[in-house]
Amino acid sequence: MDNNYDSNDYYQTTGSEGGSKYRLNESSSDVNLNGEQSAPQQNTYNTNPYGGQNPYGNQNPYGGQNPYGNQNPYGGQNPYGPNGGFYGNQNPAAFAMPQTVSSAAINDILVKSFLIMFMALLVTGITALIAAQADFIFRAGAAGIIICFVAELGLVFGATAAMKKNNVTMSAVLFFLYCVVNALTLSVIFYVYTSSSIAQVFFITAIVFGIMAAAGYFAKMDLTKLGNILLIGLIGIILGSVVNMFMHSSGFDMFLTIAGIIIFLGLTAYDVQKIKKMASSNIGLDPMVIGLYGAMQLYLDFINLFLRLLRIMGRARR
Repeated sequence: MDNNYDSNDYYQTTGSEGGSKYRLNESSSDVNLNGEQSAPQQNTYNTNPYGGQNPYGNQNPYGGQNPYGNQNPYGGQNPYGPNGGFYGNQNPAAFAMPQTVSSAAINDILVKSFLIMFMALLVTGITALIAAQADFIFRAGAAGIIICFVAELGLVFGATAAMKKNNVTMSAVLFFLYCVVNALTLSVIFYVYTSSSIAQVFFITAIVFGIMAAAGYFAKMDLTKLGNILLIGLIGIILGSVVNMFMHSSGFDMFLTIAGIIIFLGLTAYDVQKIKKMASSNIGLDPMVIGLYGAMQLYLDFINLFLRLLRIMGRARR
């Protein structure tokens, strides 16, 4: 049996049945296979079941408007911040989103920094005195001194890494280990200078250090640019010291010493302001970690300032 459509929308059937046909046009009656006429029917597929209209009256079910009134449900803003960052443009690692910190909390961190620095200096002084009495420098020799210098660098980097990971215990342990190792190399000053001059220079260093720390605390201007210049100058001093090891120029050595005093006085003020900024930004670090970080920076400033003042003002042993 083969089927086709004629021009009058008839479905034509041919074959042994004798050619019955029925019509699907909705304006005519349908004829079934037995030749009986049925009631006219509409094509349910050519007409919208809702009478040609959208069940909502050609309207959006919300009245043609966004159910939120053409507004973002979050008030037209990205719920995660202006840049779409999940943490509001902040790195989730770091330290968290900044929050307002009270002046009391900032001062508390600064007090922690100075107290820890004081304890670190005390440990260094006692250890250096014991090492001098035990003749550590002569017993260790050149190889021992080099090992101490390498250990100092490793401990500083290790302590800094622990602080970045917000590990209070590891930061404290590595920092105070550094103070002990540093004291072993500093014990040489007790062979070169008199004990009274060491004490006097230490006292003078504490005074000028305190003045510059206060300047950094009360400074209204941003010392960031000054800090960058001072750091460049510090690198220059280190390189100059290496060069002078071969030149053996006393004049150049004095120039480097004076330049070092100026740089570390400036760095003292800069580091105090830096600690204040870290404390006020509340970047997710434990307050004790910030205190340890500040103490390490201030400790390095103090020791370097002390050694350079000692070279100028210290009295050599006869």
